[in-house]
Amino acid sequence: MKYRLTRLIGEKARENGWNEINQKNRLGLENGLEIIEVEINRGKIRIKIKGEGSVLIKRNNLVARLKDGSTGQIKESDEIWILDKKADEEYKLGERENFEGAAIKLEMTNNKKDIFIKEKNRSLQKSHKSINLILSLVVLGLLIAGTFFGYQKRIQNENKNKIETAKEEINKIETEIESVRSINIDTALELAKKAELIISQIKVTDKKQIDEVEAMKTKIEGIKKSLGAESIDYEVAYDTNLIVEGGKFKGMTIRGDLAYLWSSELGQINRVDIKNQSTEKVISDERIKLWLGTFNNGDGRYGFDQNKIYEIKINSLIETEIKEIKNIGDIGGWNGLFYVLNNDNQKIEKLSNKNGIVWLKEGISLMEETTGMAIDGDIWVLGKSGRIYHYIRGEEKKYEMSFVPSLTTSRALETNAEVDFLAYIADNNTVYIYHKDGRILGKNYFGKMIINDIAIDNQNRDVLVLAADGKIYRIKIK
Repeated sequence: MKYRLTRLIGEKARENGWNEINQKNRLGLENGLEIIEVEINRGKIRIKIKGEGSVLIKRNNLVARLKDGSTGQIKESDEIWILDKKADEEYKLGERENFEGAAIKLEMTNNKKDIFIKEKNRSLQKSHKSINLILSLVVLGLLIAGTFFGYQKRIQNENKNKIETAKEEINKIETEIESVRSINIDTALELAKKAELIISQIKVTDKKQIDEVEAMKTKIEGIKKSLGAESIDYEVAYDTNLIVEGGKFKGMTIRGDLAYLWSSELGQINRVDIKNQSTEKVISDERIKLWLGTFNNGDGRYGFDQNKIYEIKINSLIETEIKEIKNIGDIGGWNGLFYVLNNDNQKIEKLSNKNGIVWLKEGISLMEETTGMAIDGDIWVLGKSGRIYHYIRGEEKKYEMSFVPSLTTSRALETNAEVDFLAYIADNNTVYIYHKDGRILGKNYFGKMIINDIAIDNQNRDVLVLAADGKIYRIKIK
């Protein structure tokens, strides 16, 4: 298909740097920064616009505005206008010849009939107005559809590029988080929030792209949670309100899928099968109301107060009397033996009969008041400050924590021989988790929710958290 070209570039437009593009199949305007052009090939037109210009197509006095990237079929007698911003404004005001802006007019013809569509033209096809109108509307519809779908495709590609760019940025942030989390977990949390902000700015409508964005969001939420972001949106492993309302259970000890929950208020112990979500009462006894805590020793489960250890049996408690210690930090068990943190003399004692034998070698004392102990063959001790100390065969082994938190209280240190991490409660609402090599693995903040106790689920490598609302939450270890 041929065309007739009318150049309408005004003097001001030329002064502003506008020039004509007139190459094979390509016509348009450019000024070094902006391009407005059409490519005509085998009866089809493709639009390219960089800047604020526009391309209009007029068919039987119907005018359509074509966007960048749109394509469509052209016909004999079509009139195509290529306009810069100034000329576009003039065209809207009715100008068709004397433009101050830059304008090009193309009139399509097959060179057999010299018919050009002018405004108010009386064409040879006047008698076929209805047919022409229908055909014009059909073609215009196709042009508009081509413009719409081209626009949709472009938006999808732009969104895809946004997602890929965001992924690259977030991957870099994740790498940075891993490099600083063991040094300063608070800095790592700020980086995670930065990643979250990047994701929140991605706006997509395609379902596949929405799913991609949601997957990124979920991943960052998990990282934030492990770095101490305020949230109690953890998986609930069990709800003790199914046993008794009010979150009355104060502590727990776990082996396998069985959790032994004890209540000083009720003087009661219940056994819960977390996997099967079942429960049964083990014992009710007034002595439980005085307990300070519970622990495992081999296959046995025990509770203790200031002067006794109680082995928990079905419907009975078997007592072992110990020397009364006014300030017990904790009691733990290993291979049938009992070990006590005695804050009265700042020693770890191994119980023999009812007396304690100092386990630490001569000249070695606990570094501070202690609040927790866990045994995996070695003995790990939690200081009130939140520092963890490591002892082997009565001697202290240097344990360097990569991050030492600033806190008011700490308690309930947990580990065992089957896992490579330790966990404890800080300030009654936060669980800190450390690798046994000293690296911090997580800081899990429960906001205003008070944490009663924690225990380790070896099978799932999780920390279970007994909260004051009666629910047992699950913290997944990274």
